[in-house]
Amino acid sequence: MRERFGDLGWATPRLLDGLDRAGDLYFDQICRVDLSPWSRGRIALVGGAASGATIGGKGNGTAMVEAYTLAGELALAEGNHRIAFPRYEERVAKFARRTQKGGDMTGRFMAPRTAHGIRIRNAVHDNRLMMKLMLRIAADRSTAVDLPDYEALSAASRSPRR
Repeated sequence: MRERFGDLGWATPRLLDGLDRAGDLYFDQICRVDLSPWSRGRIALVGGAASGATIGGKGNGTAMVEAYTLAGELALAEGNHRIAFPRYEERVAKFARRTQKGGDMTGRFMAPRTAHGIRIRNAVHDNRLMMKLMLRIAADRSTAVDLPDYEALSAASRSPRR
């Protein structure tokens, strides 16, 4: 660890010193697992467990869209998960895939493999104009979703037919 990261500066020497006193150490990688379908039996997944959105800040928003849609589809199907779960996935899968676009690049950018890459990432994050540009590029992926008004749909399905 010292050989690989010892020249990074900032808080790195203090963190490396702390490793000498650590009882254990855990390493992980940035990755995403794509599942299909998002449900089995009476269990449905939402958020990262379902669609594994990127680490580029779209995970929580995607999870909220999925939770809203799952609840709405369950209400419309009067609790019948066999009807609601496939409708839920069909309605939000395209949106979730858009939020995943660029995920591999985002991962490489957020967790660079070299000291040079870390310096570039930090310089970009410290530059307000670059951050605005990155957010603008990603905006269509995170806002292009048409959510139904489930309350109105549910009320319409309960009203007597003439």
